[in-house]
Amino acid sequence: MTPPSDRRIGSEAPSSSVAIADRARPAQLDLAKWLLAHEASSDSGEVDADAAVRIFDKLCLQMAPLVGDAGVRSMFVRSAKLSSVDCPSDLSVLDGAAKLRETLPSQSIEASTDLIATFLALIGSFIGERLTIQVLRGAWPAIAARLNQGDKQDE
Repeated sequence: MTPPSDRRIGSEAPSSSVAIADRARPAQLDLAKWLLAHEASSDSGEVDADAAVRIFDKLCLQMAPLVGDAGVRSMFVRSAKLSSVDCPSDLSVLDGAAKLRETLPSQSIEASTDLIATFLALIGSFIGERLTIQVLRGAWPAIAARLNQGDKQDE
């Protein structure tokens, strides 16, 4: 049985001087992989280059009413700086999200997965696990079955 803290989408215990939500955990990485697979546009189920862009766009639509456009952009830029995504070091909140959105199709699947998982970790840390799940369900209603399935496997 997995401890309840390992199933959470939000923050984790800090280690040394690292901020609480600086890294994605396995649960967030699994969710990011599921989102990328769900957004795959080909019949083969292969993740296409624009899947991460579609995920970002859906998350922005769901998150903007809660934290504002600037808040979403800030979390996205912060996620990029914390993840393995190749991004310029001088990325700013004002133009960084747009620049990153343009580069998402050229990123590797692993980097996109890491970026999305880190973004989910920051969201969970900022608005809490319950509201994060509601946001995800608003954009991807099918995720409810995925989350319920994960809870049953952990029991």
